[in-house]
Amino acid sequence: MKLRLPNYYKDFKCTADKCNHSCCMAGWEIDIDEKSLEFYQDSNNKLKEKLKENIIISPTPHFKLDENGICPFLTEDKLCELYLNFGENSLCDICSEHPRYYEFFKDLKEGGIGLCCEEAARIILTQTEPFSTYEIDIPYENVDDYNEDLFDYLLENRKKIFDYLNDSEIPLNSKLKDVLWFANTIQQNIDFNFLDKQEIFNISSNSKSSIYFILEFLTTLEPNDPNWIPYLKNIIEIYNNNIEKYSTYTEANPNIKQYLNNIASYFIWRYFLKGTFDEEILSKVKLMVVSVGILNALFFCKWLENETISLEDCIDITRKYSEEIEYSEDNLYAFAEATYNLDFLTTESLLNILE
Repeated sequence: MKLRLPNYYKDFKCTADKCNHSCCMAGWEIDIDEKSLEFYQDSNNKLKEKLKENIIISPTPHFKLDENGICPFLTEDKLCELYLNFGENSLCDICSEHPRYYEFFKDLKEGGIGLCCEEAARIILTQTEPFSTYEIDIPYENVDDYNEDLFDYLLENRKKIFDYLNDSEIPLNSKLKDVLWFANTIQQNIDFNFLDKQEIFNISSNSKSSIYFILEFLTTLEPNDPNWIPYLKNIIEIYNNNIEKYSTYTEANPNIKQYLNNIASYFIWRYFLKGTFDEEILSKVKLMVVSVGILNALFFCKWLENETISLEDCIDITRKYSEEIEYSEDNLYAFAEATYNLDFLTTESLLNILE
């Protein structure tokens, strides 16, 4: 079995106490896998009582966070007490793997690192080489059955998308519009069982859309951070009142186009092949287009503060957006549903989202 990963995957290493937004302090439920739970329960060292007091067994074993949403085993130095006492192998799966993610197919496992982690976001945003992958051999893992013809069809078309996104001669806006239209055609072929049909990138549209409506839609989703909704509402006002400065922003920050292109590749890599299981491609590509558009708007509004924006600013904004949208199954589902129910998320309305 092959494990296929983005080339930047091997650059990731948790920054532990140097992280400004530790996942151990994020208020996320930390589930404990069966093997780790057995290890913790059999522990006989000085942490035995602390482990017993801070593990909740039902309904799913997990650590009991404190009133601030912090893991009880995070030390004052922002290091893991379990790691310090038992070593890296003692960490439960979610702690040792985060922010890594995986998707399983027959004879193939794909993975990557998620944007909700600031170090992963740094690595992804700062890529200067075209998106590429590498493979390693791993032991075979069982997977559920799926439509192999559909998988092959999507794999072939995903390669076309990456080849297109990797072309530095094509403006980012054109790439996003063409990929969106391409996905629209792919979705139609899936819906009508035309998987043998060959597509080409071709688009012509004069439709317009407004980023305002999408920002307002995001305020209706369930927030992880209570400050997220007020932040978005403030962004809407700032964006509406300063749109005439947008061209100055783009001219002053040519590096941001590369950040956004890298983010587009990330979303295609992470979500496109999931369509193998639910036969849904278009909403996943819309998620990519909307995410790039929203992040660009958030970068722009940050730049407006002092007419400057740093890489650190872009990393933090991207991390925050990913945490709120990507790392909420409810919000991902709500977005997918909205792409078919809301006028400003139709294919036609999104074609010029970055204009």
